[in-house]
Amino acid sequence: MSSKNPYSQAAGAYVKMATATDQRTLEATVLLQSAQKLEELAQRLRDGEKVRLEEIGETLNHNQKLWQLFVSDMDNPGHPLPQELRNNVASLAFFVFKRTQEILVDTTPEKFQVLININRCIAAGLMKKPETAAAAPKQVPEARMAADSMA
Repeated sequence: MSSKNPYSQAAGAYVKMATATDQRTLEATVLLQSAQKLEELAQRLRDGEKVRLEEIGETLNHNQKLWQLFVSDMDNPGHPLPQELRNNVASLAFFVFKRTQEILVDTTPEKFQVLININRCIAAGLMKKPETAAAAPKQVPEARMAADSMA
């Protein structure tokens, strides 16, 4: 795979960080990094900058690839999360995919905000210590409801 391939870049960054930190911190970090890239792109669009469609596509594709990795992980029968929570994460990922396509069809800075919010909300939940994350399953549906209300 080419080093320009967003999937390769996302997977490479994911694997590289996996050796340096725990899984939850890794996932939170890559979500926050992607949210930051989306935020910067949306701000440039709000400022009236003419952003190349290729750059918009690359940024959105990078975020989508991260969520594809999460969906693949949720499909693992040995995954430690309860099935209901895994289903919620998968459902949220499909919402991310749908919104990504909507942005590609009609690119406005406002449409990026829901993706940014989802990434940040999930990252915040992941950064909680497992002992205090007992309420985390409630956060995924709440993030989904927030996403639906912003759609």
